[in-house]
Amino acid sequence: MIRSEIYNKNTGEKLIMFEDDDFEFEKPVKHYGDTFIVKQMVLNGIPDEEMTGNNNISDASRKIFIEAAKNWQLMLAKFKATAVPRNLLKVLDNNKKSEQEALLKGLNLTPDVLMAFLIKADEAGFTLSQYTSEFSQKGVDLSKMPLAYEVMKDGTVKVFGETKLSDGQLKQAIKHRKVKVAKFLDKGENWHCFFVTYQSLNGEETWLGQPQPHYHYLSNAFGISREEVIAQLKSEKYKLGNLPHIKLDEYGKQPD
Repeated sequence: MIRSEIYNKNTGEKLIMFEDDDFEFEKPVKHYGDTFIVKQMVLNGIPDEEMTGNNNISDASRKIFIEAAKNWQLMLAKFKATAVPRNLLKVLDNNKKSEQEALLKGLNLTPDVLMAFLIKADEAGFTLSQYTSEFSQKGVDLSKMPLAYEVMKDGTVKVFGETKLSDGQLKQAIKHRKVKVAKFLDKGENWHCFFVTYQSLNGEETWLGQPQPHYHYLSNAFGISREEVIAQLKSEKYKLGNLPHIKLDEYGKQPD
């Protein structure tokens, strides 16, 4: 996990950003649990020198850590109680492309269902890896970009740092960047890949006759090596053939 802090000298505001960097072959519950707890510790004010573990931890910081750990256990219990489609679980034990495609047909995912599924995969002995790629909008001069910026719900843009770009240009830069996030579940020689593009989440990819956010799926049964899949997903324009789609609800720009 990459953590960045940016200060606005004019307003005194501080922006703390967390980015889940690429990782490989980790246990899903431990990865997400550690990430959640560290974020809570940072956001609730534990000093950096205490975060490293090289100094004595104050009573206040210890309380923050204990509360964060409790909150994670509550969240974990919620995910474990979330129902996961039976066919989605069956995919993990199946090693035939046609049967995997049949099992996934008509399935719906939500962020909670996806997390519950990853926990079930953890319990079944799978590890989790994540790979991301990002390509900026063509023609954008990155030297003119601010340190960070956020498009608010009302459409205004909050900028940290200096920029010569207008609010409209900054919005376009976010809208037209190309981002892919892929999750791999591995167990021995078998692997399953679920990936999403920001174009899909933003309602810019048509599926089922409408701009429906969705995940793409493939596995070792598709005849493409794991290394080649990662290389394609890391490229700006991937070529992986016609892949099964899984509907994603309750996230992204949903169709009207």
